[in-house]
Amino acid sequence: MIRPPAVAGMFYADTAAELREEIRTCFLSPLGPGRLPETAANGKRALRGLMCPHAGYYYSGAAAAHAYARLAEDGAPETAILMGPNHRAIGAPIAILSRGVFRTPLGEVPIDTSTAETIEQLVPVVREDENAHIPEHSLEVQLPFLQTVAPKARIVPIVFGRVYYDSETVDVLKALGKALASLLGDPAYHRVLIASTDLMHYVPRDEAYRMDEIALQAVRELDGERLMEEVFRRDISMCGVMPTATMLFALREVGITQGEVLCHYTSGDVPGGDTRHVVGYAACAFYATK
Repeated sequence: MIRPPAVAGMFYADTAAELREEIRTCFLSPLGPGRLPETAANGKRALRGLMCPHAGYYYSGAAAAHAYARLAEDGAPETAILMGPNHRAIGAPIAILSRGVFRTPLGEVPIDTSTAETIEQLVPVVREDENAHIPEHSLEVQLPFLQTVAPKARIVPIVFGRVYYDSETVDVLKALGKALASLLGDPAYHRVLIASTDLMHYVPRDEAYRMDEIALQAVRELDGERLMEEVFRRDISMCGVMPTATMLFALREVGITQGEVLCHYTSGDVPGGDTRHVVGYAACAFYATK
């Protein structure tokens, strides 16, 4: 399958030259890391997970730049396992693609078939479904950043359309997290988990910061079940709670107990942003402990 870009020209520029400049602007933004990334040839390869937003680059690109700057510093992985929400809930509840490429204005990103098939074998509820991926933007917007700092990396795309908080769902996500954990930490083949999510949606800025912080505290502590409980109990509109919780379950399995929030801001903080109706964005990083 060749999966064409669905939101080029809307969420990010649709030509290679304009997109490269847009990404450069994200890294140099006052809300971003303030420097261009340099991918380490001999990085520590200690990074195991990232949480990144997926809005248009004008709004959330600076937050994404923080995450991908850390990826560059750590050294390019062979594979990024990308997990995000399926906003339209089309297709399988947890949908994967195991073959083909994702195309962006910067070129094609191949799917890591071997890793994808291993996940399917370990967790049968994860099902092959092209329809779930064709219109979904939450993973697509990660790709130009990944292509910038890790141009040879392959991906495993997984989207979550079933958004519930009950014991059955928690058990499924924990099982998937355990399977993903078994794929991390191989010094000969470095894999990184990337969970794609925005935070609170369409509320005043002060309320967004307050509610986001509740979710981010659970993320810092790698408490996936508490994250789900808080999001559903408090009606925190964190669209990627399922992929994020899955990543936290996986990282707990490999012994990580603390995450780092790299940045947190809202759409109301960008130039011209409306502070009355904002969306929250954060980037987080998770490293293996010695």
